[in-house]
Amino acid sequence: MGDFDKVLKNCRVLNVRTGGIEKGDIAFKDGLIAAVGGDLGEGEDCGGLFALPGFIDAHVHIESSQLIPSRFAEAIMPCGTTTIIADPHEIANVCGMDGINFMIADAASTPLEVRMMMPSCVPASPAESGGAVLDAHEVAKALARDDIFGLGEMMNYPGVTGGDADVLGKLAAARAAKKPIDGHFPGGKGLELAAYAAEGISSDHECNDADEARDKIAAGMDVFIRQGSAGKQLLSILPAVNKENISRFSLCTDDCHAADIVNFGHIDHILAQAVAAGVSAADAVRMATLSPAEHYSLNCGAIEMGRQADVVLVSDLKNFKPVYVYKKGKLVAVKGRALFEVTPADMSKVKNTLHMPPVTKDKLALKGAARRSALKIKAGSLVKELTAFKEGLPKLCVVERHKNTGRAGVCALAGYGVKGGAIALSVSHDSHNVICAGDSDKDMCLAINSLMPMGGGICVVKEGKLALSLALPVAGLMSCAPAERVAADMTQINEFCKKQLHVNAEAEPVMTLSFLALTVIPHVCLTDRGLFDVDKFCFLQ
Repeated sequence: MGDFDKVLKNCRVLNVRTGGIEKGDIAFKDGLIAAVGGDLGEGEDCGGLFALPGFIDAHVHIESSQLIPSRFAEAIMPCGTTTIIADPHEIANVCGMDGINFMIADAASTPLEVRMMMPSCVPASPAESGGAVLDAHEVAKALARDDIFGLGEMMNYPGVTGGDADVLGKLAAARAAKKPIDGHFPGGKGLELAAYAAEGISSDHECNDADEARDKIAAGMDVFIRQGSAGKQLLSILPAVNKENISRFSLCTDDCHAADIVNFGHIDHILAQAVAAGVSAADAVRMATLSPAEHYSLNCGAIEMGRQADVVLVSDLKNFKPVYVYKKGKLVAVKGRALFEVTPADMSKVKNTLHMPPVTKDKLALKGAARRSALKIKAGSLVKELTAFKEGLPKLCVVERHKNTGRAGVCALAGYGVKGGAIALSVSHDSHNVICAGDSDKDMCLAINSLMPMGGGICVVKEGKLALSLALPVAGLMSCAPAERVAADMTQINEFCKKQLHVNAEAEPVMTLSFLALTVIPHVCLTDRGLFDVDKFCFLQ
């Protein structure tokens, strides 16, 4: 092999710049691509497999997979994902900097390249009751660290456009550190969007349709097309993509359950869906490789000399299922199996995080605005609306779990459909208080109170009995178990909720429920303090 560390022979190499495919070899040296094309000497015969750059997830919250970072890497690298831009604001809302440090340490034990962003909104907004507060001073200190890549999604868009001093201080710190800033401005347009982008916020993953995507690009932002477990905007945004602007579009999962990764895949699955929708394979792959690499100035994303040797070999350009995955020139996965061992980092500072008294039925009474209005969901969307209260609707409850206050917000829930039981989670974005949906106060209390001995997780009750549970003892968000085990438990829970508790068949029961307390996605949500109008940024009276 001459001076090369490895040569992959007889490949069909996709050029993500031109869309062309060329037959030839790829040589690695010191973790980089040393040569491409022609006959580069002896090596491993790839039998005409297509060679693609390693896939990049442009925006992801690892915690939403219910897997610790090392297990997450073990699950997604066989899918061809070699780099992720991760925002650990889920665990940060529970454990603060201790949580972020755990995520960095645990991820570092694997070959996956994890670019860790510093969460910008902990809590997500002043309306949330979280376990930590990371102000502009803390953010600036973190951004000075080499292991912090940039500033995570700025969800407090009213704070940006309204001139909130703490918010502007965080943005200024990121600009001073010359680090990227991710955005989050659902529905943003006009002068407000222009002002938001002018603060150096360079991306957005909250577009709901093609028109909104065009508005964001016109404002100078790049668009990350989200296709996750709850938010699925791929098909609605693709009409905005064309040859002139494709460099402004990347792919991301944002939030993706272990079950979806195990059963369907990761970025490879989004590529397959894009091609099935009529996008060319070359354009789809570009959005998963070169576009995010250029956005974040990463030395990967293309099979070119001098770039990082991140290469995925696939047998076809329709399903994109990897046969071999290389990261920095090292073989890390073969035919769906990771080749590295998982050694979790120390977890002593991210366990035992449920600090709340037992919930009793008197906490679940409907009061004030909740007697007039209900929260309504739409399956497949994170957007929630207000609708008129009707007798007989199931209830939604959010219980504060960080400061032992016993505070609980309650409202009626439309569109979700739970009947004959209750579902409780210690996962509810972004402050991750306990959230529960059910049609019986007794069942709701049992589901909520059953979470505490487990250290957090998911509990499902049917007709007065605990039917299923999944322990998530790491911050009440994640498991140390392999993805396959967590996926099996999650699949069983979701199927049970649909078939036995009659949750809307079009909804993803657990993931959908976990977003109903988030105060930064329109138009309404429920917190431990009651119903909150996201558009007006105030509680309903």
